[in-house]
Amino acid sequence: MRARLIYAKRGGACFVPHIALAQMFTRSAARAGFRLIMTQGFSPRAKISFGPELPAGVVALNEPVDMYLADDTADIVPGMNASLPEGFTVSRVTFPPEDAPNLGRMCKSAEYLMRSTTGVNLAEHAADFWGGSVIDCENLEGWQRVIVSDPAQNPIGGLIRNLVSSGMISGWHEVNIVRVAVGLFDTDTRSVRL
Repeated sequence: MRARLIYAKRGGACFVPHIALAQMFTRSAARAGFRLIMTQGFSPRAKISFGPELPAGVVALNEPVDMYLADDTADIVPGMNASLPEGFTVSRVTFPPEDAPNLGRMCKSAEYLMRSTTGVNLAEHAADFWGGSVIDCENLEGWQRVIVSDPAQNPIGGLIRNLVSSGMISGWHEVNIVRVAVGLFDTDTRSVRL
């Protein structure tokens, strides 16, 4: 059974690198008493997949992870929340049908909130850097909201490296970035949903 969990990582949890998430979620599921289906082959691992990578230090509010469970269980959200490290919380779980697209096909857009501590207009530079990949931009009170297509090919780290190399900012410490969601762009609500 495939369970799609939507989780957030806030506070110190945003510094957990993407490469460590699979092991962390696998161990948390085991602590919660959930049996995961294992991959086949010489070095079996828990069958688990994540949405597009985020650099360490970026807060995430609605990140997807597909976990393949060996047993049917109804208490996934409270079980995972009790066993995940501080700063990680699961908000909901869905059970996509077997023929549903994988996360790689579902995560076609990403919505970010960004602000610079030095006054740089990050939305303007995002539009210049990503060009036609920017779906929507708007200024909010103290923040800029940017929606970009294909976050795996247009990572937020690329934008920050470009701003540093052009001298607009001196590093990550001069920006605050929150990934609000990854998924598909909804033209009615002008937001990203999974």
